[in-house]
Amino acid sequence: MKMIALLFALSVGFTAFAQSQSPKSLDQIISAVGDLTLRPDEVIRLSDEGWNGSGEAALRLSLYYGSVKLDFDRAEYWTIIAAENGNAVAQYNAWVQMSDDRSSSADDKKRAVFWLRKSAAQNDPDAIRELKKLKPEG
Repeated sequence: MKMIALLFALSVGFTAFAQSQSPKSLDQIISAVGDLTLRPDEVIRLSDEGWNGSGEAALRLSLYYGSVKLDFDRAEYWTIIAAENGNAVAQYNAWVQMSDDRSSSADDKKRAVFWLRKSAAQNDPDAIRELKKLKPEG
C-alpha cells in the first residue's frame, strides 16, 4: 500500500511540477516527462541545492527517484527534504505518503496532517480541499 501511496503522491507532484512550468500546449506537458531524467552531475547539484534549502531541487530529486529510478525510499526521502524546505507540493505529497500507509502509527498520521496544514497555509488548492474534508479532530 505504501508503494501505491507513493506513486499517487509522485503523480500529484509531477502534475503540480508540470503545471508550474506553465505549459501552453499538450506537447510541452509531454516534454516535461523528459525533464525528470537527470544526469549524474545534475543529481549532485540538485542534492547540494536541496540540502541548502531549495524545495524545488529536492522535489525534482523526489520525482526523479520515484518516476525514473523507481527508488521509492529515496523518493520519499527527498519528498520530506522538499517539504522541510517549504515546498507546498512536497508538503502535500508527504501528507499523501504518510496518510495512506496502513502501517503508519498514530504519530505518523498526525505528522501527515501537519504537512497537509503546512501545504494549505501556502494556498495549495489540493491541500485546502483535503483539509476541509478532515474531521475537526484531524
